[in-house]
Order: sequence, then structure tokens, then C-alpha cells
Amino acid sequence: MWEGLILFFAAFVHGLAGFAFALLSVPLLSLRHPFQEIVPLIALFGATMNAIMLWLLRKNFHLRAVAGLVVGAIPGIFLGARALGTFPEKPLRVLLFLVISTYCAWEVLSPRATRVRLSAAWGPLFGLAAGFLGGLLMAPGPPVVIYVSLLRIGKDELKSALQGAFLTMAFFMILAHGLYGLLTQETLRSYLLYLPVVLTGMALGQALYLRLGDRSYHRLVHLFLFLSALASFLKVF
Repeated sequence: MWEGLILFFAAFVHGLAGFAFALLSVPLLSLRHPFQEIVPLIALFGATMNAIMLWLLRKNFHLRAVAGLVVGAIPGIFLGARALGTFPEKPLRVLLFLVISTYCAWEVLSPRATRVRLSAAWGPLFGLAAGFLGGLLMAPGPPVVIYVSLLRIGKDELKSALQGAFLTMAFFMILAHGLYGLLTQETLRSYLLYLPVVLTGMALGQALYLRLGDRSYHRLVHLFLFLSALASFLKVF
């Protein structure tokens, strides 16, 4: 029951914002389950939702926006998965929270923020950071969201770019977790059990997303980016 509610809410937010499923669900699920069991399960759910939403937004997807992210993310994912269970999480979570909080405050409060634009050449660097966080914490979202937001594109282009990047990363996360023996029969049973709950939450979130304008969506992205980082940070205590 508890697990289902967490997954439903996280899937709803993902359907609405296009990210934050892992960053919301992993810290809460880890209160009752080992981290090594949760991360591979969330990767399976993430890949499923990303594939569905990318299909829905396929007309707005541009490969160039995410190609560099994917190139940088692949080695980062395997490094993060290899470090799972051995790398100290707490300092990384604190640093992640501080960086994201600073970025969100700058985006919301600075009148010059919208003038700053990144080119696609920055993709590999952000991808490497996203891949490492994804393989280790199942939290590739922050670097990806920050990078895509700084491209300054419309809401459909932004959300489709997020899905394309996350889908590719999720595939390699699943591959890495399988190679390191983290995908078990229990993981697959839990995936099939909770899949209807996750898909229902995602569908409701996507329905609400369609009612948002560009400005409202971009503000929502920064709000959920901050909240997802806060959820990850709270696991430190």
C-alpha cells in the first residue's frame, strides 16, 4: 500500500513535469527497502514512462539537443553503477542539494537568467554528471534538467528532450545493473505488480501538463527540480 502510493505520486509528478520520478520515489522507498533493490526497479519504471511520453511528444523531439548528453552519460552510468554500495552517498547528496538550490534561486530571482543560453556543446559534460548520478543514486535528473532548461526551448521541446535523454540513460542503467547482478526475479515481480499504478499516475500527470502554458511549465520545472533535490537531501538525516 505504502509503496503503491509513493510510486503513484512520483509517476504523477513525472507525467506532469517530465522528470523527478526517481528523485521522489527512491528516498522514500529506501526507508523500508535496501537501496540496491530499489534502484534497478525504478530504472525499469523510468524507462517505461520515458518511452511512452517520448512517443506522445515525438513530433517535438530533436536529437541534436540530447546527443551530447547521451555520449557523456554512457561512461558515467557504468561508473556510477560500479560505485553503487561503496561510494559515500551523504556528501554527494548535500552537494547536489546545494548546487540545485542555487541554480533554482538564480532562475527564479535573477532578471538576467533567461539571457543565459547553453549550446549543445555542453551536453557531454552534463551527460557525464547525469550518468554517474543515475548509476549511483538513480538520480540523473538534475544535470539533464538544468542543461535542457538552459537551451531555452519551448515546453514540448523541453519535455521531449528530457524523455529522450532519460530513456537512453535508463536503458544503459538497466544494462549496467544487469551486468552487476542487481536485476533479480523479485525486481521483475515488483515491476509487474506496480506497473498499472505507475502508468495511471503518469497518465493523470500528462493530462494536467497539456493544460499548462510555456511559462507555467518552466516555473513548474524549477519548482519540482528543487523539491526533488530536497527529497534526495532529506535522506541524509
